[in-house]
Amino acid sequence: MKIFFRTILLLLPGLMLFACTKNVVVKVPAPEQKLVVEGHIENDSFPVVILTKNSAFYDTLKLSELANYFVHNAVVKVSDGVHTATLRETLVPYQGSFVFGYTTDSLRGQLNTTYTLSVDGAGMQVSATTTIRDLDPLDSIWVKTGVDPKNDSLVELDCRYSDPAAPGDYVRYFTRQNHDAFWPGVYSVFEDKLINGTTFNFSLDRGVNYNDDHSFRHYGLFYKGDTITVKWCHIDYPHYNFWRTLEYERGSTGNPFSSPVQIQSNIVGGLGIWGGYATSYKTVVAPH
Repeated sequence: MKIFFRTILLLLPGLMLFACTKNVVVKVPAPEQKLVVEGHIENDSFPVVILTKNSAFYDTLKLSELANYFVHNAVVKVSDGVHTATLRETLVPYQGSFVFGYTTDSLRGQLNTTYTLSVDGAGMQVSATTTIRDLDPLDSIWVKTGVDPKNDSLVELDCRYSDPAAPGDYVRYFTRQNHDAFWPGVYSVFEDKLINGTTFNFSLDRGVNYNDDHSFRHYGLFYKGDTITVKWCHIDYPHYNFWRTLEYERGSTGNPFSSPVQIQSNIVGGLGIWGGYATSYKTVVAPH
């Protein structure tokens, strides 16, 4: 009986709160419609721009309606300050598949060059600027075995990197496992604030495909026999800041104690990112 009364006393505050609550309907105003840009240009590659429209935060997104968010028949131009190319609408590669987007084969990215993007579509105009910086490659990569005593088939990817002496370097990385697509890490961007001008070793997590739960199996690790390729990209600060804030926001989703994050876009008049990549590659085969 004593235990029963203690239980009632513990539950009573919650029961009182439950009894006093009522349904509250909050009307969230529809957001201002904006163009959403996901575009990039790499050294020795053509620009790729994907255009969509934003939606309300609490809208239900149906797969059958996904095509309605793409923006068609837009005028998309990229300029290096000397040459301006008008991009054509076509299917472009995106996360291991193809989606509607814009590209051109008349302009190829070059190192140490600034590129301006302008878009006129769906009755809206946006613009952005990004720079393909100089190469800033990894020194070397290798694999470490014996990282999981319960599964001897798993290996860790380790790297050595020498940061340039001048401060202000930012990188984003992707990994490819065998013939799969390149996927970014959960936290894919780094800055050199704490390691400026030093050489150090570190482990690098395998990139993940957020649309595939299997991609998170044995998170961060590879397998013996894998051919592992790292795509290491030197980027400018606005490009870094976009992915930094987006990945932080994505990582804190669902946490009631996290602070709200404003994703830092470099798109003037719209949302998203127009980013330059100075890309270098390193490949290693994990021995059986």
